[in-house]
Amino acid sequence: MAGIIPPDKLEQIRAASDIIDVIGAVLPLKRAGANFTALCPFHKEKSPSFNVNPHRQIFHCFGCHKGGDVFTFVREYENLSFIEAVKRLADRASIPLEFDNQPGQQQARHLKEALLQMHEGIAQRWQTALANDAGGQIARDYLAKRGVSEEAIKLFRLRYAPEVWDDTVNWAKSKGYELPVVEQGGLIIRKEETDRYYDRFRGRLMFPICDEQGADHWLQRTRPLRRREDREVCELAGDADLH
Repeated sequence: MAGIIPPDKLEQIRAASDIIDVIGAVLPLKRAGANFTALCPFHKEKSPSFNVNPHRQIFHCFGCHKGGDVFTFVREYENLSFIEAVKRLADRASIPLEFDNQPGQQQARHLKEALLQMHEGIAQRWQTALANDAGGQIARDYLAKRGVSEEAIKLFRLRYAPEVWDDTVNWAKSKGYELPVVEQGGLIIRKEETDRYYDRFRGRLMFPICDEQGADHWLQRTRPLRRREDREVCELAGDADLH
């Protein structure tokens, strides 16, 4: 199977694959207001934290933080590649697949998928930092003072970038990412005239910006947090930085 699938063909397959029908075929969904819930198939749990939104056509688990669109669900649930998941849904909808074999477009698609995967990984790292790291206490205290509930923190996937220069750099190395690619994703900065890199986001409360399928982009709305005279202060630079 060569080439990539044109965007209009992907949208045709997505439109023909209602996420409630696809997930409901393998999981017992229960209506909960405007959404549907179930026990998450990606981790063990006793109470349902797996949420499916029919309006936005996305799913999200508040326990393990897996989420995305119908392609992502099929890919994760059946352990398939992206192309295999698309083909599975295309066959289900009786839609013939068409591939674009232009090398430049294929390379761009692979890069985008790599960057999205990378941002999902660092999102989970920063969520752990907010929830558990000692350095994340300043962010937890700030959110508590602002009345932001634990449920809201999980729902909107808020996160905290630690106040160190190389947390993201070291995380990327541990995951096998090439640092120039991480730089292209906007997460780190290369020091001029050297081969050294440092974290772009440090000591910041992170608010993700997602696409219509629920995938994190490499855009992050941030609030810098600092300690001053043993008091916790949140400073907002302009209307917040967008990177």
